Amino acid sequence: MLREEQIDIRRQRARTAKLVIENIGSKQVFSDYKVTNPQTNGQYTVTIRGFDTGDNTCTCPDFKSNTLGTCKHIEGVLEQLSQDSPQTVKKRKAAITRPEITLDYTAHQLRLRLQLPPRHSDKLAQLAARFFDKAGFAQPSLNYVALVDAVESVPEQVTVMSDALDFIGRENERMLLATREKALLAELESGDEQSPLRSLLKIPLYDYQLRGAIFMACRGRSILGDDMGLGKTIQTMAAIEILARERGVSRVLVIAPASVKYQWETEIRKFTGRAVQVVEGLKDVREEQYSEECFYKLVNYEQVVRDLDLLNKWEPHVVVLDEAQRIKNWEAKTSRAVKKLVSPYAMVLTGTPLENKLEELYSIVQFVDDRRLGPAFEFLHEHRVLDEKGNLVGYQNLDRIRERLAPILLRRTRGEVLTQLPARTDSTLFVELKPEQKAPYDEQVVALARLLQKGLLTDVDRKRILACISNMRLICDSTFLFDKETNVSPKLEEFRAVVEELMSSGEHKAVIFSQWETMLNKAAEVLNDLGVGFTLLHGGMSGKERRAVMARFKEKDCRMFLSTDAGGVGLNLQEADTVMSLELPWNPAVLEQRIARVHRMGQQRPVRVINFVTRNSIEERVMASLEAKRSLFGSVFDGDSDAVDFAAIGSTTFLDGVREVVGLEKPAPAEPKTAAKPPVAKITERETTPDLVEAGLCFLEALVAESPRWNLTSEQKARFRSALGLLTGGDDE
Repeated sequence: MLREEQIDIRRQRARTAKLVIENIGSKQVFSDYKVTNPQTNGQYTVTIRGFDTGDNTCTCPDFKSNTLGTCKHIEGVLEQLSQDSPQTVKKRKAAITRPEITLDYTAHQLRLRLQLPPRHSDKLAQLAARFFDKAGFAQPSLNYVALVDAVESVPEQVTVMSDALDFIGRENERMLLATREKALLAELESGDEQSPLRSLLKIPLYDYQLRGAIFMACRGRSILGDDMGLGKTIQTMAAIEILARERGVSRVLVIAPASVKYQWETEIRKFTGRAVQVVEGLKDVREEQYSEECFYKLVNYEQVVRDLDLLNKWEPHVVVLDEAQRIKNWEAKTSRAVKKLVSPYAMVLTGTPLENKLEELYSIVQFVDDRRLGPAFEFLHEHRVLDEKGNLVGYQNLDRIRERLAPILLRRTRGEVLTQLPARTDSTLFVELKPEQKAPYDEQVVALARLLQKGLLTDVDRKRILACISNMRLICDSTFLFDKETNVSPKLEEFRAVVEELMSSGEHKAVIFSQWETMLNKAAEVLNDLGVGFTLLHGGMSGKERRAVMARFKEKDCRMFLSTDAGGVGLNLQEADTVMSLELPWNPAVLEQRIARVHRMGQQRPVRVINFVTRNSIEERVMASLEAKRSLFGSVFDGDSDAVDFAAIGSTTFLDGVREVVGLEKPAPAEPKTAAKPPVAKITERETTPDLVEAGLCFLEALVAESPRWNLTSEQKARFRSALGLLTGGDDE
């Protein structure tokens, strides 16, 4: 039923797309057709051999991955033929006049198919019996080299379609690399210190890193999902060296976030000595750079969208995706462009936990092998658990995902290689809200609570909810981030004490993270006052400015590296031995990214991690939920359980998630309306005054905030609040 629905969807799309169809093979119905979609300018070739599902082929990506045996382009051609040549439709299939080896796309795994004409030689019949089953499909343990030799020995001219020929080449390569992988692992396990594996790079590699390099090189297209700091970049360069020695690769394209392109350049030069080029500049400059011969070319993700044709024209042997979570959204322009890159080998690096969406995992795997997890509609149907309203409540059959990913995914946790990592100590420094912070913080909580009580939210309401949450977090850091006038911040006071202790206890260096550049500027004021040398990195910097910042941090007198999360990805900051987060990010993966900039392979000292958290605030609740947010990723890749219940990690709805983090109760269902009016309750003198005061206060302060003539300072607002309390009989605090 599910597959029939998907086929019908493609028929509907064919009707609405108004496809332009041209017969480019012959004047006959059973021919090749060029199909153009005027909406996207996409152009594909459809080969029509019959009117049953599975008879025909198309060069579009959907046909090659959906296993349906059809697509909207095929359906569009068939519908037009049914209208133009109804007599031909009755024939159903084209006559087979010559032997053909084609590639069948209707199963989860691609397979060859042999189609024979009614009259053929005995030798061809023997070939069919030896390599194919009675339905014409290839035997599971097919020897592709022997098949090619046999095809060349029969008297008939056997037509091998181009995609089938490419498939045979890839399978031959896969079998050769599988054999070589066993040999390399045996060589590694022998313990021979003179093995060529020990000299892949200019630095020694740990055994687990060599295993990772062998895996990536010999699996052809793979994902390295090691925890952060375990040396994914090093393992990738080593894998490429294996492929350069074994398979002659000489053109490697590395795609990375703009912030880490130059980090790749530095490490490639340092550890390999290979020629490397960072592609940048205007289009004509980039075109010239692509035309130059170079072993490594480095681009960022945004460039792939602009330069896709130029990149494919360069014909890279290997494409490396660093921080591959950039393509987790399969509908994004960048994701679609990256997946159009063509190369025989691919290496995908991602240490970021994929949190609550298996769709993100599916999108990344698509780049490596677009058939590995099956068609998207089947994958989601098999693994998502929906309630009666169609809301996602969990995932199931995770063992099946692990099984499918095993041939292409390698993941090691820090725990597995902990003996080869330096010690790490995590600590949390709690601070309390001061009265100057608590007043505006409570105002935001009240405003948020009222919004969450509403039954139907407008877009403005949603923006206000996000604004309230953001304001609460800003106030926890410093009142300056909220009002731009005062600077009440217990965190900065605690930060000063930590820095003083750190500077007096040895030659330490620290990396300090904050989501907000303004908070880093306030931290910089503290460092200036203490006379501590520092440098600062933020997302608005160019690549050259980032390099200058990195170089400055290596100088002896520069003790602090202040950074937004632009520096939380890809950078190596092993000069430091301390990581401070002035506030906890909501995404636990981002926190690990920050720490992994320092606590990674090559670090020779114990690492201290310090997180600043405001007690009895949104920050403390975020900290409590971080472990829960990690659970899905652990279940998918590291755990033994075969299902995930979202009830264990929080509600699936946005509003419930907000209530959970802020610490507000879910409102009770509204009472059903009755015809009779409820009695009017008499308000006693003190019974509801606080709520009325708060409501009036919020209303009046909103008016104050909106009026340009009422520009009150925080002190004036506090007096205003006190006056309201006196007017209503409240206590004057």
